[in-house]
Amino acid sequence: MSNWIVFTLFFLSGISTFFIASSLSIFGDAVKEKSRVSSAFMGAIIGVAISLPELTSSVTAIIIDSPDLAVGNLVGSNLFNIMGLAIFDIVYRRYQIMTHATVESKLYGWLVIFMTLIVIAGLSLTLPAPIFHVSYTSIAIILIYFIGSKLINDRTEYKGRKVKRQNKKYDDYTYKQVLVRFIGSALAIMVIGSILTLTAERISAITGIGASFIGSFLVAISTSLPDAVSVGTALKLRNFNLGISSLLGSNAFNLMILAITDIMYFRGNLLENASPANIITGVTSIVFILLVIVSITRKKARSWNYLWPSIIIIVSYFATTYLVFQIK
Repeated sequence: MSNWIVFTLFFLSGISTFFIASSLSIFGDAVKEKSRVSSAFMGAIIGVAISLPELTSSVTAIIIDSPDLAVGNLVGSNLFNIMGLAIFDIVYRRYQIMTHATVESKLYGWLVIFMTLIVIAGLSLTLPAPIFHVSYTSIAIILIYFIGSKLINDRTEYKGRKVKRQNKKYDDYTYKQVLVRFIGSALAIMVIGSILTLTAERISAITGIGASFIGSFLVAISTSLPDAVSVGTALKLRNFNLGISSLLGSNAFNLMILAITDIMYFRGNLLENASPANIITGVTSIVFILLVIVSITRKKARSWNYLWPSIIIIVSYFATTYLVFQIK
């Protein structure tokens, strides 16, 4: 396959990921509305489906034995998500959106920090022999994710965010129609996600650029764009807390996917086989979330005094991009 075909396929699959994942989110919402299955169960199914771009890309990466792409995609997605939130913060600076976030968003931020610290430990330390091929870091990430999510949900449940409402925007579709479109979008995203990862690995070989950079930035941006659209929609509707908390919750789930990917990687410890360059991305993402927590915690301030955390995040994102790019 010629080089220009590889680059073209990567570009087209990246664009397709955005549109198909957006369609998946829309018809997932429609299935949830029309289904008679419990809301909690459907919510879980749709949550997994919406994360299919990241999941498919990382699973494909381990199939082709590219741990750097698998780890870089997920940790890089978290970095891009926070940078996107910083851009939205500047766009909606008149509303100072961070000050509208509740304790739920702050708790999800701390959950992501603890989970990322475990990932960094797995990348930088030589840990005891794993259980079969599964590392202790992955077991810890899974436990912390479920325990942390349960504690956060229990603590914030009283706020009554779940409001039963009549939504008629899908009345033109039957349940069978939305289900077929939902399943079709899910299958399409699995195919496109695989092509995205395969061409990304090939681009890494063609250009000599490290797979960590390709995964952390090029693949991560492609798979994270649907999340950015979802958050942007919530902010446009002035539902600031929902946008912030859903993005931080998505970051936590990305790290959960990383643990699942490690379980599926039978060639050894996934994190130990990944490049140390991913440590830079992980540490930077922790700093970004700390800045978000600072913005959430403080009271309203004057425009430029309020915006400095978001400005630092955006500038640091591009500085980190350059730094990881230099590590080949």
